[in-house]
Amino acid sequence: MATDACEYLQAVRAIAVDAGRKILDIYERGFEVDEKPDRSPVTEADRAAHELISARLTALTPDIPILSEESASAGFEQRTGWTRLWLVDPLDGTKEFISRNGEFTVNIALVENGSPVLGVVYVPVIGTSYFGCRGQGAQKEQGACEIRSINVRRYGGTCPIVVASRSHAGPEIKRFLDGVGPHDVVNMGSALKLCLVAEG
Repeated sequence: MATDACEYLQAVRAIAVDAGRKILDIYERGFEVDEKPDRSPVTEADRAAHELISARLTALTPDIPILSEESASAGFEQRTGWTRLWLVDPLDGTKEFISRNGEFTVNIALVENGSPVLGVVYVPVIGTSYFGCRGQGAQKEQGACEIRSINVRRYGGTCPIVVASRSHAGPEIKRFLDGVGPHDVVNMGSALKLCLVAEG
């Protein structure tokens, strides 16, 4: 097992892309929507991506447990003993997937002692990856040949831009926005919101 999380980065990026391809196959042919016990939607694509990611991460790092949105969760007592784990949302933005707006992602992170040390967010519809690991900063890959470093932008004192969820607006968000004063809002689904912030 690698001691430096960055040694896993290329393999995890490939896993995310392969999961994205599986998701797109289902996206293009149609799917049914089921409901989880918490009443949130789940599709065949969520489950298929979960199976692919879990199998590949287990093969890559058999000693690192996986906590995935689509798996039976280990109990809290068991999880408190984990010093390293994969944290996975195989299809983040299921509501965006269902509405077919393209704003869904594959999210895979390695967490050590409660802190993320590696992360990959893949956007299947546009083939874009956001990724980073401890000590190497964050990058964005668009297409096969264009990789560039990304950085958050400093607040310049002008009208703030608030990145908000497209599918989860509620009274708390409205209260927050009312307190911000004049602002612009960018609505986005899934982890794409965080990627927009990371990109500046």
